[in-house]
Amino acid sequence: MIILKDITKENLESIIDLDVSKRQRNQVAPNSVSIAQGHYSNSAWFKGIFNNNVPIGFVMLDLFTEEKKCFLWRFMIDKKYQGKGYGKIALTQVIDYVKSLKVFDEIKTSYVPAESGAEGFYKSFGFTESEGIIKEFDLEDSGEIGLKYQLL
Repeated sequence: MIILKDITKENLESIIDLDVSKRQRNQVAPNSVSIAQGHYSNSAWFKGIFNNNVPIGFVMLDLFTEEKKCFLWRFMIDKKYQGKGYGKIALTQVIDYVKSLKVFDEIKTSYVPAESGAEGFYKSFGFTESEGIIKEFDLEDSGEIGLKYQLL
């Protein structure tokens, strides 16, 4: 069973040890960096993704509730667990969580264009390209492509 769980001192190292394939490393920051950024952000919400008690991924949202902006900041599934449908289940749970907040109309994110990138995953989920996201979240120098997912 795929569940989103808090990152604690007991499971921190196992989340940090998760990794993507070599060709995906330029597309998502290491979990250690993401966790550090999350701890120093007033708007970050982050969880470990677990299959039962086995850590398989990481997710982090940037929730700007006053501005009603939700950004899927990080989403990764470890290389050993990709292609098994776990990402779709986890992202569905993230979307359900954001919907439960009853604050946001859409989830925005971005991806790095690459052969083994996340574009197909997000678009198969219903995310669509949106140019304004890159400027809105200061991603202009990153080469990333903005996407949005309508919650309504």
